[in-house]
Amino acid sequence: MGIGTELTARQRQIFDFVEKHMAAAGAPPTLEEICGRFSFKSPNAAREHLRLIELKGYLKRAPRQARGIRIGREDSALGDLVRVPLLGRIVAGSPTDALENVEARIPLPRALLRGARLFALRVGGSSMEGAGIFDGDIAILNTQTEVANGAIAAVLIGEETTLKRVFKSNDGIRLRAENPEFPDLVFDQFNGGALHVAGVLVGILRLV
Repeated sequence: MGIGTELTARQRQIFDFVEKHMAAAGAPPTLEEICGRFSFKSPNAAREHLRLIELKGYLKRAPRQARGIRIGREDSALGDLVRVPLLGRIVAGSPTDALENVEARIPLPRALLRGARLFALRVGGSSMEGAGIFDGDIAILNTQTEVANGAIAAVLIGEETTLKRVFKSNDGIRLRAENPEFPDLVFDQFNGGALHVAGVLVGILRLV
């Protein structure tokens, strides 16, 4: 990579736009969408910026594909990497609304994680210790609103986010901790609408 690995200011803007588009739409933008965002007069300008960003290892392109962009770089030990946004907290109804408040982007092996719209949250407290999830861990989640019964998910209750097992029935929704010191949170069919599933757990990162 003779041109260096640091992105220019404009390259960083384009790369950030690609990441945010992928997080919000589940797919990378087309050349036309990049041109529209940055007022490029020709797709060749967008294509050249992407080529230089690719040379610096931040993304990979599949030739002759309208949305053939992948975030990450190849590594001989880990394979294809995806840079997962670590959010300080979710402040609205969807984690994609908080992408302006990204604390960091964590490079993780794509092969070890399932899901196309990944984000990360810091775990606070001890309510999920029985599931091997401890205070200070980083939860990796896939953005989705549907969750299978018994799965662990990040759930929004107002502006607060909690990581719990989710159980749904005709009577309502029960959020269960993995620590007997924490009682279940129960929402009947009338107040269950106050909940919003932000993402389902796909992995845990522990920094040591």
